[in-house]
Amino acid sequence: MKVALLKPPSTGALGLDMLTFVEPLGLECVAGTLEPDGHDCIVVDLRIDGMDQGLAKTRAHEPGIVGLQCNFTTERYQALEVAKRVKREIPGAYVVIGGHDASRDPKWFSDPAFDAVALGDGEDVFPPLVDALDRGADAKEAPGLVLNTSGGQRHTGPTPPRHHLDDMALPARHLIDEYADHYYLQFRRPMALLETARGCPFKCNFCSVWKFHESSYRQKSAERIVEELSQIKSPHVFITDDIFWLDVKRSEELAEAIKASGIRKSFLVQTRTDIIVKFPHLVEMWKDLGYLTAFLGVEKVDDAGLSSVNKSNSAENNVKAIQILKDLKVGYSCNFIVDPSWGREDFARLRDWMDEMATYNAGFTVLTPLPGTDLWDEAQNEVNTFDWHMYDLIHTVLPTKLPLHEFYSEFASLWSSSRDIFFKHRGKARFYLQLATGLATGKITPKAMRRGFDIARLLSNPDTFMEAHLQSPVESSRPAADEAAA
Repeated sequence: MKVALLKPPSTGALGLDMLTFVEPLGLECVAGTLEPDGHDCIVVDLRIDGMDQGLAKTRAHEPGIVGLQCNFTTERYQALEVAKRVKREIPGAYVVIGGHDASRDPKWFSDPAFDAVALGDGEDVFPPLVDALDRGADAKEAPGLVLNTSGGQRHTGPTPPRHHLDDMALPARHLIDEYADHYYLQFRRPMALLETARGCPFKCNFCSVWKFHESSYRQKSAERIVEELSQIKSPHVFITDDIFWLDVKRSEELAEAIKASGIRKSFLVQTRTDIIVKFPHLVEMWKDLGYLTAFLGVEKVDDAGLSSVNKSNSAENNVKAIQILKDLKVGYSCNFIVDPSWGREDFARLRDWMDEMATYNAGFTVLTPLPGTDLWDEAQNEVNTFDWHMYDLIHTVLPTKLPLHEFYSEFASLWSSSRDIFFKHRGKARFYLQLATGLATGKITPKAMRRGFDIARLLSNPDTFMEAHLQSPVESSRPAADEAAA
């Protein structure tokens, strides 16, 4: 059967793609599972092709099944628009929506433009569905689906048992060859994704990952990961694991296996500060594999703040981990969560902490109750808009203690403070020397540099954030479509 897997266009009030624009690895994994069984798959990235060109490419493939990915809440409207156009332009196609957001809130996707919602891992749910439809059977034979019928949504039964990750086929990376050079993360381009594990044992209240994976944690063997890594052409690799180095023994084995393979890459990993504090030797091992950058979910600068988001970590670990990375001369970036209930003193406390710790490479998100999280269960009655574009983590959807423009003035000041702290601790001359070196060596492209400066200017201006509120009326009650899904 012919299958088309589509990534919807860019989304969000400002867009989650400003700093990060990465490949649709989940769609590649689904295609990798289907192709060995003889199914003819394509992956279409509508963020790059645009809606008209991408759908023309999809029509030319003549798919019997069209799969859409909705990982983020901000993608809902675009995914629905794509589904409606597919139904009009390819009327015989069976349209399925999957991904984290769709799995956690399938009721929202009850629109008849979607024939079904896939729950859980696409590699487990899609093969039985494609097999059933290929045989001319009813989709209700395939487990792990919520079917949209004239009588309402119907569940087809429990999601298939989760497979060991080594048993899954390799991602069909060849299907995104034409797009590969477009993907980036900050200044690094092209950027490829590598998954070595799925799930998370921690239960942060703002995150749906652990719920999507039902608190499970599965990982690939070192041999399997090296096999995948050997197929990646990009010099930059972002490891998608929510918490890298969680299994210390496997992390050691994996570093040794990559070193033995002779593969050297620029690796970006996400991890917790308590892991770095307990096992600093892992940082040293991975630093030896090329170039290493660690993304740290610091979130809050005191224990009370960490407890408020159920982080299960300590402020002391945050301080110690940053010092370890500095001593080892390993690059790092800290992410902080800004609470809408903050006053000016809270913003000042964070700026002072950043200055003291010299955390000049930082990012900031606004505490946002996303559907499918514990925070949503606690705060959904307090949200002041159901415009899902606003749920992009850089706008507030909760009431603020400060007047809204003052809140965004403080929020924008965090971004400008990060730049000022860099110049204070590293110096402007050093910055421009590194930038010139990156341009000369090709590690940084002129386009990436211009985009970086443009983004810095945008994020340092409070009007950037206010604009979305002015364009999108604040709604204290659910729109009709959301009431129907609730």
